[in-house]
Amino acid sequence: MEIKALVLGDIEVNCYLVSTEKAAVVIDPGFRSDEALEFLQNAKGKERLIMLTHGHFDHIGFADELASLTDTKIAIGEFDAPALSDNYVNLSAPFGAPLSPFCADITLKDGQVFTVGDIEIKVIYTPGHTVGGVCYLCGDVMFSGDTLFAGSIGRTDFPGGSFETLKASIKKLYALGDDITLLSGHGGSTTVLNEKRYNPFVRG
Repeated sequence: MEIKALVLGDIEVNCYLVSTEKAAVVIDPGFRSDEALEFLQNAKGKERLIMLTHGHFDHIGFADELASLTDTKIAIGEFDAPALSDNYVNLSAPFGAPLSPFCADITLKDGQVFTVGDIEIKVIYTPGHTVGGVCYLCGDVMFSGDTLFAGSIGRTDFPGGSFETLKASIKKLYALGDDITLLSGHGGSTTVLNEKRYNPFVRG
């Protein structure tokens, strides 16, 4: 499995391009990216999917257009699906960049395991930053969105946020295994073990 991180927009959101022999997945295309577009366009022989960790505008902003241009489906956790069509919940209106409402093709449940091509993905429901945020576990790699960062955690002062809920979600991630690599929505990579030991907000 090959993973490439693109840092997009002024907010510097991480968009991940995940590829194997049989799969091409884009995670959190928050801002327009020609590279993400070409990635899916050049993968017509593979199973493709756009996956969203949560419904904030900086993670979903290019998803609808990207899906339309490449005939690729969009997946999101079931409880954040309404944010795609509500510009106050997805924060695009408060931040002065309202999005055209759209819908996901696939809504995902906590604990659900599915495959894209030859990639097996487990959905882990991690509310706290939003009401319906999810993380995606692919082998020993976790795409953690804005739940957990290297040395930090997602904000909880937006609508639907709760520090206690987020703390419980992070503890859930900590229980999955120390060797898991965390690829988050902003910033650099880390590991579960590193965050358990050194994260100043939630220790293991």
